[in-house]
Parts: sequence; C-alpha cells; structure tokens
Amino acid sequence: MALGANSPVQLLVDASDANTAKITAGYANEITRAYNQRIAGNQGLPLVQTAIRLWYNPGLSAKKFYGPGIFVLGLSMFPPLLAALAMAKESELKTILQVYVSSISAHEFLLGKILAFMVVALAECVVMLVLLFTYFGLGLAGDPTPFIVATILYTFCVAAFGTMVGATIPSQVAAMQVVALGGFLLVFLLSGLIFPIENIPVGLRWISNFMWGRYYIEVVRDALLQGGGWLADWWKVAIIGLIGSVFYGVGWFSMRRMQLKA
Repeated sequence: MALGANSPVQLLVDASDANTAKITAGYANEITRAYNQRIAGNQGLPLVQTAIRLWYNPGLSAKKFYGPGIFVLGLSMFPPLLAALAMAKESELKTILQVYVSSISAHEFLLGKILAFMVVALAECVVMLVLLFTYFGLGLAGDPTPFIVATILYTFCVAAFGTMVGATIPSQVAAMQVVALGGFLLVFLLSGLIFPIENIPVGLRWISNFMWGRYYIEVVRDALLQGGGWLADWWKVAIIGLIGSVFYGVGWFSMRRMQLKA
C-alpha cells in the first residue's frame, strides 16, 4: 500500500462478542473511508477496499455471547451458595459437634461435602447445556475434552469455595453475603461474562486475574465457538484447578483441629 501497489486488505474480527465486533468493523470502515478520501487527489494511488471477515459468530448473534456467560454464572452462584449455607448451618445449630466427636478427619469431612455439591453442580450443568444447545443454538466447535475436564474442575472449585466460606464463617447470613459477593458480583462483573475484560477500568482489571470464572468462561467459549482445544486452554484448565485447590486448602486449614490425638 505504501508503495502504491495493489494489495488485498483483510480484517479478521473475533465476533464472539457481537457488540465489540460491530464497533471494530465500524472503525475499520471509517479508517478505510478516511484513507481513501486522503488519497483521492493522487490519481496514481488505488483506493483501498477492505474485506471484513467475522470469525466464530458471523451472524453477530448476541445469544452466542450471553449464552455461555449465563451458563458460567449459574454454576458460579448456586452450588457454592448451597455449600456455604450447609456448612454454616452446622456451626449455627452446633451439629458440627457430632462431627468433632466422630473418627473422621477434616479431609474426609470436607471432601464428602465438596463431592456432594459437585454432583449438584454437574446436574445443573447438564440442564443448562441442554438450554445452550437448544434455545441459544450453540454446539461443540472442537475437541470437547478440555471443556469436560475444566467443567469437572470448576464444579470442584465452586463447591470448595462455598465449603471454605461455610467452614470459616459460622453464620448463614454472613456466609450467604460472602458467596453473593465473590460467587455472583465479582464473577458477574470481572470475568468477562457480560462485557470483555478489556472494557474493565485499569484500576480494577487486575482483580480479574484472580476470578475463577474468567478462566472457565474462556474455556466454555472456546469449546462452543472457537475450537482451539488443549493448545489454547491447557493453562486455563490448570489455573481453575489451582484456584480450587487453594479454596480447599483454606477450608481444611480452618478445620484441621477438629480431631485431637489423645
């Protein structure tokens, strides 16, 4: 283009977020129009014609952006809330004393709780996947194994989060508020579920690095729209597992003294 030779110009836009794709394509058209106006007086320079291609969501359907976000938000909110309330209720009603005088360890008690709510989360996952494949018109775009592994780890992560909150806060009201803040508000606003992370103010964007929902939504969108597979998602799957392990570790640390050796 700088030498005045004919050169094809193509702009590839990730249309997973239809609104951002529309804005980006509009900017490209305006830049092209301004460039053509600037060189219109130079007869030797050819006008530029852009060819815009929309990847992953060529129809710019908003459902393909919001559907995965609703899916992740549902998994991020209900299972940890149930887990936190169940754990905090035992402390409020003092039924936790029956566990203290039993022979089970903190690991056995916590893993039993977490596995129970993982089953609840996986059942919810199946129902919401049916909704994604029908109402939202989505389907698997590539290798489903990263999505399957990430989903199992994410159910462990959110169940461990709720269990951790309930183990450290012996009040159902307070535990519910903490889960609402972490599992709903922060995941809802800072994980890219509703708008891209790049649109979050810089002063708050760093918090997104610690939001477990951020990594899972990227895996879900890749599985349903982009099809990048393990090469694109392995590190996100690993981070989900790491965050879940941290939640479990904190919960175990708060209950590690439930049995004392005589």
